[in-house]
Amino acid sequence: MKKIISLAMIAIFVFSLIPLAFAEEGSDSATSGSNMDSRTDVTVKEETSDDTTEVKTETRIRVREEIKDDVMEIKTEMRAKAEERRDANLEKLKILRTEQRAKIETLNAERLDKIANLSRDRLQKIAELDKRQIEKLSELNIKNLEKIAELKKERLERVSKLSEEMLERLSELEKTRLEKISDLNETDLEKAAALGRAKLKALAGKDAAKLKAELKAIKVVKVKNAEDLDRREISSARLAQAREKFDKADDEFDEAKEKLEDARQKLKEAKDKKDEKASLEHAKNYLLRTADALIKHLEKIKAKVQESENIADDREAKIVADIDAQIAEINAIKADAQAATTKEQVKEAAKNLREKWNRLKHLARLYAERVVSARVEGLVNRGIVLEKKLDNVLAKAKEKGIEIDVSAEVSQFSEKIAAAKDKYTQAQAKLSAVLDLKAGNATNEEVKAAADEANKLLKEARDAVKEAHDILKTIVKKIKEADPAADISAETEVEVAQETTASADTTMTATTESGTEAAAST
Repeated sequence: MKKIISLAMIAIFVFSLIPLAFAEEGSDSATSGSNMDSRTDVTVKEETSDDTTEVKTETRIRVREEIKDDVMEIKTEMRAKAEERRDANLEKLKILRTEQRAKIETLNAERLDKIANLSRDRLQKIAELDKRQIEKLSELNIKNLEKIAELKKERLERVSKLSEEMLERLSELEKTRLEKISDLNETDLEKAAALGRAKLKALAGKDAAKLKAELKAIKVVKVKNAEDLDRREISSARLAQAREKFDKADDEFDEAKEKLEDARQKLKEAKDKKDEKASLEHAKNYLLRTADALIKHLEKIKAKVQESENIADDREAKIVADIDAQIAEINAIKADAQAATTKEQVKEAAKNLREKWNRLKHLARLYAERVVSARVEGLVNRGIVLEKKLDNVLAKAKEKGIEIDVSAEVSQFSEKIAAAKDKYTQAQAKLSAVLDLKAGNATNEEVKAAADEANKLLKEARDAVKEAHDILKTIVKKIKEADPAADISAETEVEVAQETTASADTTMTATTESGTEAAAST
C-alpha cells in the first residue's frame, strides 16, 4: 500500500512540473529575442512556439507512458497481493472436508477473507451450513459475523435460514439477547426478526416466558404502505360522507355559537331592564342555543370517529352509540326548556343542562383524544413501514457495492418510533378502560383523569414522531449522497410484525359553562 501511495505521489509531482517547464522555456525565448529587430523577433517567436508545442507533446506522451507503466505495476502488485491473500485463506480452509471447503472457496475475496479469519471452531460450524446460508452470513460485517458464529450449532442453523435483512437486524443484538432470540423455534424466530430494531431489542431483554407470550400475540404481515396496517378499511363513499357530516356540523357549530352570543346579549338587556317576561323568553332561547351548540360539538367528534381508519369497527360503534345517547339526552332537556312556561321550569331545565355539560365536557374530551390517538397510530405505522423500506434501500445499495453507514441513525429512528408507539398504546389503554365503563360507573374525576393522562401521553408520542422525522431527514440525505438512484418512497412490499390487539374542538367548555350559569340565574 505504501508503494502504491508513493507511485501516485510521483505521478502528481511529474504533472506539477510540466507547466513550470513550459513557463521556463517561454521565458528564455522571450529574453533572447529582445535584442533583435522586429522581423527577426517574429521569426524567433514562431520558431519558439513550434518548439514549445513539440516539447509539450513529447512531455505529455512521456508522462502518460510513465503513468501507464506505474498503473500497470500497481495493478500487478495488487493482483499479486490478492492472490497471495487468497492462497493464505485457502490454506486455512484445509482443515475442512473437500465438500465443505468447496462451498466457501466460491466466495469473492472480501467475503472469503471474513470467513477464513474466523477461529477454527467457528469456521467449522459455518462450513457445515449450506452454500446459501454461508453466503448470507458472509455479507455481515466481521464484528456481527463473529457474534453470530459464536452461537451453538443448532441456533446458528436456525438463524442463518432467515432473510439477509432479518439476519442483519438480528446480528446487531448484543450477545446474551442474540442467544435468547436464537433459542426460539423457527416460527417465533421469524416473528422476532420481523420486528423493528428497538422493539426487537426490548423484547430480547425479557425472560423466556414473557418473550414467548408476547410473540404469540404477533403476526407477520406483508405490506406496501402504512395504510395496509389500518385497523379497518373505509370505502371512499363512506369516507366522503363522514367528512361531509363533519363540515356540516362544523358550520352549524359556528352558527350555533353566534346565535348563542346573540341570545346572551338579549338576555342581559332584558335583565338590565328588569323585564321578567322578556327575560324568561330570552333565557329559554339561550338554553336552546346552548343545547344546539353542544349537539353540534358532539356531531363533529362523531364524524371524526367515523372517518378514522385506525379506530376498529367495534370501538367506533361503541363511541358513536355513546355520543348518540348523549345527544338524545340533550334533546330531551331542550324539549323541556322549549315547553317551559314558568321561571322555575326554565331554571330546572338550565340546572339539568348544566349537570349534563359537567358530565359531558370530560366525555367529549375522551372521545376527542381517542381520535387523536388514532391519528398518532397512523403516523407510527408510517414509521414502522419506513424502517423496513430503509433496510430494503440499504440492501439494494449494498448489492451495487455501495456501503452507506447509517446504522446508528436507523437505530435512533427505530427507538423514536418505538417510543411513540409505546406512548400512544398507553393512551389508548387509558381511554379504552374508561370508555368500556358504563356511563353511570365512571366518575367525572375518572373520566377527567383519563383524558388528562391520554393528552399528556399523546403529546409525548407526537414529539417522538417529530424527532424520528428529523432523524429520517439525515438518513435520506446520506443515502441520496451515496446512491442518488435510491428511492425510499417506492412501493416495495416489506414484512412487518403486527400486534393483534386535528382533534375535535374542545373550546366548548367556557361557552357552555357560562351559558348554563347565565340561564340558571334568570
